[in-house]
Amino acid sequence: MDFSRLQYLGPNFMAPNASTVSLPSSFLETFIPGYGILSQIVLRLFGIDIGLVVSGCVVIFGLSHAVFFFNSYVYSYFDRYFTSSVSIDGHDELYREVVGWVTQQRMTKVSRDIRAHTKQRNTHQDSDDDSDEDGNIPGGNRIFNYGSWASNVPPRYEPNYGTDRFVHDGRTFTLSRDRKEKKSWSWDQYDEFLTIRCLGRNTQPIKNLLLHIKKWTLKNENKTTSIYRPLPKSDNGGETGWDRQSSRASRPMGTVSLGREEKRTIVSDINEYLQPETRRWYDARGIPYRRGYLFHGPPGTGKTSLSFALAGIFGLHIYCISLSEVGLAEADLNKLFSELPRRCIVLLEDIDSAGLRRDDEAPSSEPTPPPTLGVAKTPVCEPSGPRKSLISLAGLLNVIDGVASHEGRVLVMTTNRPQALDEALTRPGRVDIRIAFSLATHVQIKEIFMRMYGTDNNAQKSVVTKKSQRTAKPRIISEKRQDEDDNDIEDLLFDKATTETLGRDKLKQMAQEFADQLPESKFSPAAIQGYLLTRKREPSRALEEAGAWRDEQLEALDKKR
Repeated sequence: MDFSRLQYLGPNFMAPNASTVSLPSSFLETFIPGYGILSQIVLRLFGIDIGLVVSGCVVIFGLSHAVFFFNSYVYSYFDRYFTSSVSIDGHDELYREVVGWVTQQRMTKVSRDIRAHTKQRNTHQDSDDDSDEDGNIPGGNRIFNYGSWASNVPPRYEPNYGTDRFVHDGRTFTLSRDRKEKKSWSWDQYDEFLTIRCLGRNTQPIKNLLLHIKKWTLKNENKTTSIYRPLPKSDNGGETGWDRQSSRASRPMGTVSLGREEKRTIVSDINEYLQPETRRWYDARGIPYRRGYLFHGPPGTGKTSLSFALAGIFGLHIYCISLSEVGLAEADLNKLFSELPRRCIVLLEDIDSAGLRRDDEAPSSEPTPPPTLGVAKTPVCEPSGPRKSLISLAGLLNVIDGVASHEGRVLVMTTNRPQALDEALTRPGRVDIRIAFSLATHVQIKEIFMRMYGTDNNAQKSVVTKKSQRTAKPRIISEKRQDEDDNDIEDLLFDKATTETLGRDKLKQMAQEFADQLPESKFSPAAIQGYLLTRKREPSRALEEAGAWRDEQLEALDKKR
């Protein structure tokens, strides 16, 4: 390259370009240091005046930033004075309902920016009900491989973080999903929140939308019961709170082994209590608007089952607390009760095993074991043993019916030993109705048998009978059977039984014979149900082996005495 032309630059290298349309070189030098030398070099070497090009770029850059600033200012002004918005915190139940509704809308189906996660996770946004994928389950005459079935279940798609627009009832709404980092440490580093906006200076359209979403959620979840448990402090920045653990199908009252009169008593009492005019009746007479129930009886008799059945009947959520939970103090219990919704069922299970201390007893000095990672949370409150609780009896009583206690909830306490409870806890006003659960009677044993092998519509049921009664051996050949192990597995599963038609009259007869073989008030309904579950498609086998199972259980009971 010939650099001899550089000698012509001379001392005039800062001279302005000859072009009258480009910006002055001194002006461009202010924004682009070294522009004067660079432009002279390009002009001498290539004969190109870059002043016009650079000036155009500077003008376009300046105009774009001015337009962006102007638009931001106008949009901010317009958004502040001509739109309405409603924000929803990620910990609020409404957040889950809005996200669930949005996932079913067209905006999520056509959006090019969405989030996906598996439905098998047990999160606060997912239901445990997989009924919508039942069509992918293979027939009962084939080995069910859960991995193969789960691979065909599509993920759940949600709007991603950012802003989306959608139309509802002819009005355009803007949905913004965002998150911010938590100030305190926790397993979840971010707090999510939603903001819904619409044009106008009135939030009523957004309120109507949220009401529509709540009705939509109720319609889709009216056959399920949500279970809440305290959120571990380590997951919530050192503070406790409620967390939706799971959602399960509501339990029919007919599946609870309890006398008809007892069922009628408690259902009618709660129904009367939840009526809106009942609250006004209580207030007019100065009576605290609270209701408490004590379910007592041997283990496995249906105390917890009745609580879930009541929640399903009245459309209430269940808030389960274990007073023996590690690290749960009186301040935490007060906070949990203060955050309860207006109507719910609070379940204090196995209250006799909570280890409540009297006022004259010191809190337990035993070291608190560290939390075990990887252990699944269950919606059933399980006591941790005889360890003394950090909660005193006076503290619990103050939460239940103190001056600042929560009103409107239904409190259910269960116990296996009602005589072990302090009288102050079970006095009238704190416990209004007691329901006694007993071991299975002949009537209950018969009902359990019929419920296990019957159908909801009392139609005929196809069940499994013994191999000796079958006339032909079913052989189901897998589509991709590759070795003899598959043959052996299917033989183990299907070679022992076939089906027979069991009518209702026959079912009643077998149920009576089954009940006659078992002594009354000796076995819990849970024990009888567990026996039948291992033979859930074989009523004939269950009837034939009932005597042997009875003798085995009675012998085990005698050894415990």
